[in-house]
Amino acid sequence: MSKVRDARTWGFLVAFVGTVAVMDYMFLDYLISHGLEMKWYALQVGSLMLSIPLVSMTFIGVLIVATAAWSNMAGTMPVAAARDQAHLETIRILRAAGLAAFFFSAVLYGPYVIGASVFWTQMASVSRSIPQLAGSLQGLLNFAQPAMGLDALTKFAISQNAAAASLVAVSGLIGYSQRRVRRTR
Repeated sequence: MSKVRDARTWGFLVAFVGTVAVMDYMFLDYLISHGLEMKWYALQVGSLMLSIPLVSMTFIGVLIVATAAWSNMAGTMPVAAARDQAHLETIRILRAAGLAAFFFSAVLYGPYVIGASVFWTQMASVSRSIPQLAGSLQGLLNFAQPAMGLDALTKFAISQNAAAASLVAVSGLIGYSQRRVRRTR
């Protein structure tokens, strides 16, 4: 039963990190297509000259953080004592992964959604329909406008770091809440 649990945990790890990798890759692709300049770092190893894109370093960093966050979440899940509890453990692991992936994507993509002109066009329509929201939406615009004016590299760095920090925070909260669950046995 231990080998089955380990295989399932590894499968969930690969799926979770793969999901985070796809979301982060799509984010990088979007930014590169909208003006983020690719810079390369030349690295000489002996007589071999390598060129490494600097953007890939942040991508690898996010994947390392995702692996560590998953290890923290999976390590705090209660060990199933009986075969009946395997489904409960699977549900808890999937719920934790879904929650972490949701907050990761919300922090990664959220500022770009709020900064999009399409979003503000729709919000103008909403404020005409519901005049009570006009003041709140104007406050949101005034709050978001300085961030929207930053250059692409700064926005990229802030987004990557904030999304990775959200993975760490969510995994920490999930780990803390799982430790507090009373184990009946």
